[in-house]
Amino acid sequence: MIKLIASDIDGTLVEDGGSVLDKELVEAIDLLYDKGILFAVASGRSIVSQRKLFNDIKEKIYYISCNGTYIGRHDECIYRSVIKPEYIKELVKDCRNYPDCTLFLNIDEGYYTETKDENVIRWLETGYREKVIQVDDLLKVDEDIIKACFFDPKHTVGVTGEKLIEKWSDKLSVVTAGTMWLDFFDINASKGTALAMLQEKLGISKEETMAFGDQQNDIEMLKQAEYSYATGNAIDEVKQVAKYVTDTNVNQGVLKVLRTLL
Repeated sequence: MIKLIASDIDGTLVEDGGSVLDKELVEAIDLLYDKGILFAVASGRSIVSQRKLFNDIKEKIYYISCNGTYIGRHDECIYRSVIKPEYIKELVKDCRNYPDCTLFLNIDEGYYTETKDENVIRWLETGYREKVIQVDDLLKVDEDIIKACFFDPKHTVGVTGEKLIEKWSDKLSVVTAGTMWLDFFDINASKGTALAMLQEKLGISKEETMAFGDQQNDIEMLKQAEYSYATGNAIDEVKQVAKYVTDTNVNQGVLKVLRTLL
């Protein structure tokens, strides 16, 4: 019997940067809750963005935020990991070598950035519904950073960030999240590790868990669930790991599977 469902957001429940969930999806999650089946949203987004997106049921779900570096409920932090300050300073300097790209530093409830591009800021605030704080110098930010996000507006982050991936992969987890985002976070953290922690806390086994994803940063989470689904629009690497493939995100592939549980 399924007792826990974990799902990515962008590319899985909505289009990248989507700000509205299908009403029937929200209703399905609510009905599953009434049946004793818990739902955890597992995303690269911060908990601020996740709470806004799931506002109607925000107190009924679990949050795996920032690629597994934060686990919580609506009003409770269960776990968080941070990046070493010396790593952040070096990473900031490295990313300044890419003037066409932007670095964002993730705290628990928002992002710091040096960018002056109001279009990017507006997109994050209205699309992802994130809290964005503009500063003149990221090196002067004196807060715990749980994730760093390298943004490539040209949708070629796998190529653009190749040298960053090569340099940092032995110090931090470095994963692509779509074609625009390269995420850096604690090397021991992942959506999969976070899901395992949540399963242990709730007393729920891998065999009682279902998970959905579409990108590289979802792979470890899918491995932690007996019933693992890739969306139809997922990258091939994810489809090879998942046991099942459902419809695309725009065709509500996740909702179609959830309905079978109801």
